Amino acid sequence: MSAIFTGILALIVTAILVAVARRIAPAIGLVDVPDERKAHNGNIPLVGGIAIFTGLLITMVVDGFLAEHWPFFAAASFLVVVGAWDDANGLSPIVRIVIQAAAVLFLAVAGDVYIADLGSILPVLGTVSLDWMAIPFTVFAGVGIINAFNMSDGVDGLCGTLALVSLTGLGILAGVAGRQSELLLILALTGGLIGFLIFNVRVPGRKQAKAFLGDAGSYLLGLSVLYLAVRLSQGSDRAMTPVTALWLCMLPLVDTVGMILRRIRRGRSPFTPDREHIHHIFLLAKFSVTSTWIGLAAVAAIGMAFGVSGTLVGMPESTMLATFLIVGVLYYAMIMRAWKVMRFLSRSINRRAEKKIDRRSGGPDRRQREEIYFIDGVPFERRSGQNRRQRDRRNEADELSESVPIFTQEQDSEDRPGKRAARLS
Repeated sequence: MSAIFTGILALIVTAILVAVARRIAPAIGLVDVPDERKAHNGNIPLVGGIAIFTGLLITMVVDGFLAEHWPFFAAASFLVVVGAWDDANGLSPIVRIVIQAAAVLFLAVAGDVYIADLGSILPVLGTVSLDWMAIPFTVFAGVGIINAFNMSDGVDGLCGTLALVSLTGLGILAGVAGRQSELLLILALTGGLIGFLIFNVRVPGRKQAKAFLGDAGSYLLGLSVLYLAVRLSQGSDRAMTPVTALWLCMLPLVDTVGMILRRIRRGRSPFTPDREHIHHIFLLAKFSVTSTWIGLAAVAAIGMAFGVSGTLVGMPESTMLATFLIVGVLYYAMIMRAWKVMRFLSRSINRRAEKKIDRRSGGPDRRQREEIYFIDGVPFERRSGQNRRQRDRRNEADELSESVPIFTQEQDSEDRPGKRAARLS
């Protein structure tokens, strides 16, 4: 079977499965119910992960590559089943982590897929071999990347698109290196993802997704990216360097690490759910779901492109690692000042909206009118001249603190050396 047909078959099978499963899901309780952290309307079927995995399994059986990747499919089936149970009934964070670790451990031991070395990230030491730490490090990294994709699943289309970006980079490198087996698996996963995203992204005339990935889906995508990245970055015939994998998953990784550090710094559990991820900041800054999805996907694509091009041109691994760490530090510094970021983004998008209205309104006195306009269906009052500036200065801090209590100027200032010295004195 041709490689292109593999992707097309996976797309068609997955799309059919999603269309059928989303009608069955309410009867078995496999739906996402709105609450204080979820803004969608009605119960949305959580069938994306099950459909993608089933479509992938059928495609790989037809292709005849199932036997070669059986450890991956065994670990993935375990995570999909547990993820579906989690979607329907809920599991504690500790139980989830133990289950994810067990799946990655099985993949490492039974499939001989583990991170044996980190490449030449330190030129003076040569190749950094992990030796007896190889499997424990693989389990740690695997749990991290699975949760990174799971935590990115907060906006319609985002998690699937971020995984699609990672798979695109992996596919390019696998194709250049002539790794046919991995390339077919990537194409099958890509086709399945596109088949699901047809139901998951917002298109004209559709105000919200028709199906969600669920934990089953995000676990599957995280494990898939881990499996392929390890296979392509290890061994003497490696298609990419280990540090390249960081760039292929740049946005999920830096956002997850930044979130964990932020919660720990504020004395909270890293497992406490909240609305502090980068996609939440964009939404609170009044960007639409579609704008947030497209913007963050573009950022992820830039990181992927840097990783792929750096690998193909032979950029030193130490340089790629140092650059990634700089990006991570800058991201963390930005996210710790998230209230400022929100204010900047909010002002920016409101100005664009107001300018658009000004151009369309016409008339000599349009600057003096007060009117209501809408952004993504949310009404906002456009005020004029001096009245707008006075009310903005008075209410700006209150509005931001009410929308995101954790991001306040007061909290930000408490971390400044001068403020801390004043409290100690």
